[in-house]
Order: sequence, then structure tokens, then C-alpha cells
Amino acid sequence: MTFFILLALSLSLIAVAFVVLPLLRARAGAPPGLRSAGLVLLLVLGAGAGLYAWLGNSAWTAPNTPGGADQAIPTLARHLEQQPDDLSGWLDLGQAYGAIGNYSLALRCYQRANRLAGGESAAALSGMAESMLMGEDTSQAAKAQELLERALQIDPHSPKALFYSAVAAYRDGRLDVARQRFQTMLDMGPPESIRTALQQQIDDIDAQIKGGTKGATVVASQAAASTSPASPSDAAPARGVDLATAIHLHLTLNSALAGKVPAEAWLFVFVRAPGGGPPLAVKRLSATLPQDVDLSSADAMVAGRSVEAGQNVSVVARISASGSPLPQSGDLYGEIQTIAGKGGAETLQIDKRSP
Repeated sequence: MTFFILLALSLSLIAVAFVVLPLLRARAGAPPGLRSAGLVLLLVLGAGAGLYAWLGNSAWTAPNTPGGADQAIPTLARHLEQQPDDLSGWLDLGQAYGAIGNYSLALRCYQRANRLAGGESAAALSGMAESMLMGEDTSQAAKAQELLERALQIDPHSPKALFYSAVAAYRDGRLDVARQRFQTMLDMGPPESIRTALQQQIDDIDAQIKGGTKGATVVASQAAASTSPASPSDAAPARGVDLATAIHLHLTLNSALAGKVPAEAWLFVFVRAPGGGPPLAVKRLSATLPQDVDLSSADAMVAGRSVEAGQNVSVVARISASGSPLPQSGDLYGEIQTIAGKGGAETLQIDKRSP
């Protein structure tokens, strides 16, 4: 399945803002919105702030500031106290807050910029939309999509508006629209890692259009439905397990960490190759332990990159309080080395805490 449809903003923050799968499911009651979708995308590209910077305000200099966005925020805030009508300053501050995952403050900054611009700033509108999609209030998904379309009317080449609206179009089955917007992003000359991911997504869409089907790709809405509470009629069909590449796990929690699992936390399980790169397989589950989990090539995130039979891999299980697929301080995790497809269940104990 392709990386986009397992897509995200989870920074590295948008570690490369592209992503999604039955792993990135939406929170309970959430519509099949772009929160999950956006998150995986980032995760897949894993280019850290690379994509996020590219999607954001081109004038933003926070990534070049020692300490990054954390150091840029107080400087920008002091500047705006003196010059509260600086439109670009509010855009930069919104971008900086987004880069550290504080979407509520990012939204306020972009709203201020939008007022200053009289509703005519594509950067402010797309920033507002992004903050809504990546924040906790999933009821704003429809409003966010309206803002993205308005942003594209003002600037048809707004990377952020193109990206999030393309993901929405893909999710809704409007493949021609999704393809056109991904292609526009590709034509804008993004960094090579992003370029490769975009081309893979375009190729996947072309294959689906040619075949008249969504093929093996799992769309974000189906991914979300597969793990979030839903009625039987709403539930997405469970994906199969490729036994030749299957990794069977029994996940447990170290007794010393009992009671340390945050409320509403999520459990991410990743399979990684020794050489690094995007995960070979991933699932997002409720943080209920102990539990048994199977991963295989059926859980691949990136087209053409999946677990292979007999491959030496590492498996990481991480409990995330924030719901982000990327590591955060305080997360609980555990890791083992194993061989794909060797058969038999292995115990993976979550026994460490991220500093």
C-alpha cells in the first residue's frame, strides 16, 4: 500500500508531512479526516522538518535558528509585541508553533494573520486548515477543507493547500483531483526525497485509474475505521497477514511501568530494516496490554518497501500519549530484533521511557 495512504504531521513534525494506515486510526468518534492521513505522510518521508519547511512559509527562518522552532518562538513573540500588524511575523509564529505540535496556538496566529490580510492570504488560510486538521477538534475537518479550497483560489501553487487538499481528494476517491494536485507539487521542484514520494503516489493513482479500482491501497477512511470504535456495518474489512513474512508478537508492559500509561494513549508498532529508512510495516492500536499483534508485508507503508521473508528486522512498540507516530519525550517503548516469517510468537516488553 502506498505511503500517502498511511500518512502525517507529527513533526519531525511533519517529519515529512505525508502518510497513513490501519495504524494511524482516528480518535474515537472522529470522522475519516486528515489527521491520520496527514500524520502518516510525515512519518513515511521521515525527512524531519524538510517537508514541513517546504510546505510552510518560504520566508520562515526558524529551522536555521539554533534550537529550531523552540528558540524562534520567543523571538517572534517579542517582535510581534512591538509590531502587532506584521503579517509575515504572525505567519512565521504560526509555522513555528505548528513545528512543535502546538496547533491551538498555531491556529490563533494564522487567524490573526488572516484578519490582517483581509482573508486574502493563501498562507494564512492553509495554515488555519492545517492547524484544524492536525489539532484535537476533529469537527473542524469540513471547515478546514473549505479553507484549503479558498487558499488554492488565491494561490494555485500553495504547497500546503495542495498537499492537504490532495490527501482529502484521495481519501474521498477523487483520484483525478488528487493526481493533479500531487503533480502540481511535483512540478514545483521539491527536495528529492519528497519528489520520490510524490512520484510514487502519482504512479499508484495512475494504476488505480487504469484498473478502475483502488487496488491494494487502503484509504485513510478505511484505515481509521479498522481500529476506532464503530458499528459492524461501518467497520473496514480486516487486512490479511502474509504468513511468509509474518511477525507474531505478544506485547507486554514491564511491571515497573504499570500505571504509567496515559489515558487515551495509542500503541504504535513498527518494523524497521537495519539500514534505516521508512518503516517496513506499522500498526496503530489501542494501548491495551498485554495483547497479541501480527505484522507482515500486508502492513507496508510505502509502495515497493515491505517486510521480506527471512529478513532481519527490529520491531519497536511505543505508547504515545499525544497520538503522534513519531517519538515524544516521556513515551514508553520496547524493542526486539527478529527474523520475518520465522514462525512462533515472540514477547516484546515495553520497558523503557524516552528521555
